[in-house]
Amino acid sequence: MHKDREKPKDYLLTSLMQVTVLVIFYLLCNPVFSQKPSSKPKASSFPYVEPSQAGIDSGILASIKEQAASWVKEQKVVGAEILILKDRKTVFHEVFGWKDRERDIPMGKNSIFRIRSMTKPIVGTAVLMLADQGKLELKDPVARYLPSFDNDLSRNITITQLLYHSGGFSDPGYPKSLNDYRNLREAVDALGVKGPETEPGSSFVYSDGGSATLGALVAEVSGMPVEGFIEKYLLDPLGMDDTLTFLSRDDPRRLRVSSTYETSDNREGFQKYWDSTDPQKLPFFRASGGIYSTPVDYAKFLSMWMDKGRTEGVRFLSQKMIDQALSPGSIPQYGMHWNLLWEDSDRDDDITARALSGFGHLGSDGTLAFAFPEKDIMILYFSQSRGGSTPMDFLKTVREHLID
Repeated sequence: MHKDREKPKDYLLTSLMQVTVLVIFYLLCNPVFSQKPSSKPKASSFPYVEPSQAGIDSGILASIKEQAASWVKEQKVVGAEILILKDRKTVFHEVFGWKDRERDIPMGKNSIFRIRSMTKPIVGTAVLMLADQGKLELKDPVARYLPSFDNDLSRNITITQLLYHSGGFSDPGYPKSLNDYRNLREAVDALGVKGPETEPGSSFVYSDGGSATLGALVAEVSGMPVEGFIEKYLLDPLGMDDTLTFLSRDDPRRLRVSSTYETSDNREGFQKYWDSTDPQKLPFFRASGGIYSTPVDYAKFLSMWMDKGRTEGVRFLSQKMIDQALSPGSIPQYGMHWNLLWEDSDRDDDITARALSGFGHLGSDGTLAFAFPEKDIMILYFSQSRGGSTPMDFLKTVREHLID
């Protein structure tokens, strides 16, 4: 009688053990969730080497330093931090001007910048990671995941089109100011209901709203806020400890955040319009441009892409997905949320006939980062001087003297 009463208990215990084994097996076999951000790989420090050791002409770097100093003197920029890496070694890391001019605080190395649209490649990477793991397909219509897009206007918009900025939305695209929405999903739902301005897939139209939709998509598919997914499965494993998706009042890194300036045609010089004593502009993560970072941290992200999706033994993306993302869409200058650069050539009729030279992105507050895989060179120019021309001037100088 005693043994008969124990049989159901033994059976229940065995069943629970079987379920536990199946769950563990699933987690181990699912690459997205098998990453262990809490035991992250050792972050690359990009140690300094003499330029000559890396095959870089020190005279060129001296010229770049002189040029950047002159930009500050001529008030073409308030302040900047420049990082140049060759073979994952630092050959140039200098700062210029002020982090806060009015408070006479000089720019310091490893300052934190609002990188604005340089957020887009990070959000795009999150989408590609989910696609790599079979959580979604890039050819899928957005309406499959977001009901607000399931209408006659937005039903045919695909994830691929949003990655290529060909979803048909204007910039930013929302029916109201982004400040009028309580959270990211509310803004994206309003966008889906309003619908695109042009036929999806017909042309390239850069759109913050399209990028925000990708952020909402990541949240819906992963079951966690997009910023939480980015932090857990991308920033933490890459050791990007100085990269933030939200700047809270009590964050000790707040003091390292550079003030932001802007200029325009009808304004003389740069005027400060935000500093770290101010609250964050939006109470939620702006998936099209809400990340704060440092040049060194962003170089870790670029490095992972140059390594075909793997860093320190952690696989983030397949090489196939990397190659697809760095292929142009409706225009040759833009891949899947990446700016693309092509080698110079005497042929002007077809830019894609040339080899891909580099990829990267710009931020509207005066930041820029590009990687040149064949040369194993990364260049990062971070300023907080909105409306200036120095980021593109810097890129032009580097391409002329270090790349081409």
